[in-house]
Amino acid sequence: MNTKLKIFTILSFIGIAAMQTASAQLLRFYENSKVGYRSKATNEIVVPAKYIAGSEFMDGYALVLEGRKRGFINDKGDVIIPFMYDDASIFFEGVARVMKGNKNGYINLKNEVVIDFVYDFADDFKNGIARVSKDGKWGFIDITGKPVIALVYKNAFNFGNDLAPVLLDNDKWGFINKEGKMMIDAKFKDAQPFNNGEALVRIDKEFFFINTKGKKTRDLPDPEEHERGGDHKH
Repeated sequence: MNTKLKIFTILSFIGIAAMQTASAQLLRFYENSKVGYRSKATNEIVVPAKYIAGSEFMDGYALVLEGRKRGFINDKGDVIIPFMYDDASIFFEGVARVMKGNKNGYINLKNEVVIDFVYDFADDFKNGIARVSKDGKWGFIDITGKPVIALVYKNAFNFGNDLAPVLLDNDKWGFINKEGKMMIDAKFKDAQPFNNGEALVRIDKEFFFINTKGKKTRDLPDPEEHERGGDHKH
């Protein structure tokens, strides 16, 4: 694998973390390889270190792992959603992605199923939509579970700058808008989501960045050339 392809592969796994304000004044700590929570103000232990893993407290709750199951606790340490899920994420826009067996669905803070467990893959909600996959096809749903972009793609990444990379049956990537209209023709061997107005794409062996109009803006810098100090041309 050449250096540029390695960089492209690494970038494939880089996500933009959603920042949330921790309303509860509890801090996560580790003891004997277990997770617990203590008061930020007094440093007193509120939740003993007994969980295999746990998120930071956000909006008064934390996602924790007990045995092989995920559940949620409140800032008193009470279990508010039982340990019944094989995988889960924190809540975004009032719902959390959870998994039973090998299927994903969504619950609310009352542990009510708001979107059934029918998806092979499901992502967190962002700006009212979530990326999902079912029967080998990808698309986007709204908070009610209704497809807003039909599940017709071989793959899809999340939106950035109101455009999302999608993989067509011809194994080429293009970019759609939130109405599902193809805005940048599917001609790329690989494509990454837009960030700050640019997206990294590949045609054959060439890696470069494009703008939201699909125009090339710059090449992907060659790290091997950088290590050699470049050609020093002016």
